[in-house]
Formats: sequence, structure tokens, C-alpha cells
Amino acid sequence: MMNKHFLKLTLAAICTALTAGVSAQQPVTITFGHVLQENHPYHAMALRFAEELKQSAPEIDVRIYPAGQLGDEKALIEGLQTGSVDVATVTSAVTANFVPQFKAFSLPFLFRDTDHLFAVMDSDVGDELAQQMQTKGLVKLGYGYGGARDLYTQVPVQSLADLKGVKVRTMQNPAIVATWNKLGAVPTPISWNDVYVSLQQKLVQGGEGTGVSYKSMNFNQVAPHYTRINYILSWHNLMMSKSKFDQLTPAQQKAVLEAGEIAAQYERALFLEQETALFDELQKMGVKVYTPSDAPMWSEKAAEVIAAEADNVGGKAWIERIQAVK
Repeated sequence: MMNKHFLKLTLAAICTALTAGVSAQQPVTITFGHVLQENHPYHAMALRFAEELKQSAPEIDVRIYPAGQLGDEKALIEGLQTGSVDVATVTSAVTANFVPQFKAFSLPFLFRDTDHLFAVMDSDVGDELAQQMQTKGLVKLGYGYGGARDLYTQVPVQSLADLKGVKVRTMQNPAIVATWNKLGAVPTPISWNDVYVSLQQKLVQGGEGTGVSYKSMNFNQVAPHYTRINYILSWHNLMMSKSKFDQLTPAQQKAVLEAGEIAAQYERALFLEQETALFDELQKMGVKVYTPSDAPMWSEKAAEVIAAEADNVGGKAWIERIQAVK
């Protein structure tokens, strides 16, 4: 009798221990780095990612480091590859230095509009890029929107003639540099974290980027003229270190992937909403907003870059495949 009672107690204890082992996951910390300020959609995306995981995998603690605290975008990708950074969101232009298939997205006027951009993200093109990222130690969690890239300057630029010889800060991307050369500017690659100081010290007279980032970084204080050209619709990659991802349980991996997709979709909608209201806000802040009087000439000159750069960005067939997505 005693033996049976002891056996029951022993079995109950084992079941309790096994149940506890399944339900009580070990705590996991995820570091999430990005280069923008806390009022930018990047940060809202990071917060949404953390909120989703809090619900689906409460043992995962997401610690967010905005404003370049973990380094510039190049350093963030290197951190993902070495495991010193767990999650980051980075422009496709900088990602292209590690995953060459992204180079095409820096071509001028490649996407017809944001609907086309999002369709490409969610197509087999996006799936193929996710596979290529994995070979470089990067796991795609989501594709986000970075806005339409324009020109901001310290002097008015209302035509190509006004742009000639102006030093314009660009990303370190060959297609983007080639575009600004073709437009008559002097492209000057500078790290994102150094743009404000470079404008302040007049090392450059302008820069190219999105209006949301322009406002977020207070560039209006040092470059109060904004020329709308919409030459690139910016694609951003929400990525995780593959080494960190592989350390997670299957359930945690599923939760992270789902949280990433929800956060990226949220960021797209938020960015579009902010972009719609942006230019009225900028003008109220004293920014002079222009549309070039010779806008067709900008796209004509920039189109030459597509032909010249095709072999360097994946080939003509890759470009046509992207353009053909409906």
C-alpha cells in the first residue's frame, strides 16, 4: 500500500516538474537597434514588436536602442552578423553592401508608387531576398517603408541649374552616388549620425532623404529648403541575427516572426499616414517646399543610371522582374 502511494506521489512530482519545464521558459533578452529618433516610425515599429512579443512570448525582453546608440546602419548589420546586435532595421541601400540583390532598389524611379513597392515586398521577389539574407546571417522579420526620398538644401533648388555643384550628402551606395552625379550635384557619402553636424559646418550644402526623417532629425534648422522629387521609394529591412534566432525555441521563433511581420505592416501604415500630413507641417515650421520646374528632366537624366548600372545591380532581367510586379 505504501509502495503504491509512494509511486503515485513520485509520478505526480515528475508530471509537475515536466509541466513547469514546458511553461516556464528561460528569460531571453533581445537588443533592438535603429538610427532614428524616438518620434520616428522606426521606433514605433520597435515598440510594436516588443508589445507583440510581450503577449505571445512574455519571457522575451526586447530592449530598444534608438538614435544610433548601437552604431550606424553599417555597424548594425555587422552587429547582426557577429551577434552583438539581435534585431535592427536598416535601409535596403546599406543592406545591399552585404546582400547585393538589394542594390536595384537604389535605382531612381524604379517603383511606380507605394502600392507597387509594397506589392514587390510581398511577392516572390521579397521571398527570394529573404533567402539571400539568410545566407549572410540575417533573418528577415519584415519589410518596412522608409518614405519617398527627396532633396533638402541650404539654398533654394528649383531646377537642375540650381543643383549644379551643390555638395549633397548621400548614402554609401554606388547607384545613389551615380544618380546625383548625373543630376549635376557633388555626391558626398556621410554616415547618417554625422549629417546634422556636416550641414551645420557646411561640409555639405544639402542631403537626400525622406521628409519624415528630415523632420525627425531637425534638419530644417540647418537646411530649410526642401525639393520634392520622389526619386526613390525607400525599402527598409527589419532583420534579426541568425545566430540569435537559432538559439530560440521553435515556439519563440514563430512568435518573433509573427511579431516582426505585424510590426512591419504597422510601420508601413504609420509612415504613409505621417507622410500625408508632413508637408503642411514643414511649411508651418518655415521650410520652403518646392517642386522642380523641370521635373521631367530629372527623371530623364536619372533614367540613364538604370541602363548604366543594370549589370552592377543584378542585371536587366532582375530589374524587369521587379518592374513587372503588379
